[in-house]
Amino acid sequence: MPHNIKRIDRATHALIAYELDAFPGKPSLLQRDPFYSEALLAALVCDLEHYANHHGINFSGIVSTGRALNAEEVSEDAPYKPGDHVCLTRQHDYCGTVIGWQTTGTDEETSYLVAVPGIPYIYAEVATHLAPAPAFPPTETILGTVHSADQAEQLYFNIVKQLPNAPASTRPKLEHDRQRLLDALSSWSGISVSRLHNELAPRPATARRPEIDVHAAAEIQTDVSHSFAAEPPATPRRRRPPPSPRGTITNT
Repeated sequence: MPHNIKRIDRATHALIAYELDAFPGKPSLLQRDPFYSEALLAALVCDLEHYANHHGINFSGIVSTGRALNAEEVSEDAPYKPGDHVCLTRQHDYCGTVIGWQTTGTDEETSYLVAVPGIPYIYAEVATHLAPAPAFPPTETILGTVHSADQAEQLYFNIVKQLPNAPASTRPKLEHDRQRLLDALSSWSGISVSRLHNELAPRPATARRPEIDVHAAAEIQTDVSHSFAAEPPATPRRRRPPPSPRGTITNT
């Protein structure tokens, strides 16, 4: 945040200097009239484009780069980032994973998009309605230790898909891991085991939507043994539920 304050101060000084040059001897309206401030800023941008064109500078490229830098700085200062585990304080204290954010409304309020295991839609909540979630319980499996909810959900889904065709010798171990992952997801997220079991069941191919990037860890290998081929897991479908007064949701 201190870096942003410095940048805002520099921009303010530049705009004040521009106003003094454009309207010498007149009282400043910069801090009193938002419409005037917008018009003055637009005039400055217009003059900057004239300057760029005169000197052979790609103005649109400069603007795009500036906006990209601003977005990066905003994301660095954000209280939550994709991959963070959070608790939704307005949603029964469910725990989930931040998968992104969106800016809405005239005040450009930021809502964080949170995927909760076993919930077939995405929550959108502002930072004041989120809190850091407890650490996901490390869960040992035959593929390694799972350290996050998104890893557990992806691995669980993969195991469920592989179980019907798994060799008899491998099936008990897979079933054991499936139950351990289910229990860990339930205890961490606050979603019941039965709901997780139903929602994380494989969907027919025609019912699937493109995968949501929930940052599944690359170190979790998908081949249990050389006796059957591993397939990439499909993320459970997430959709918009009926309107709920408890919180805001959004489509993925």
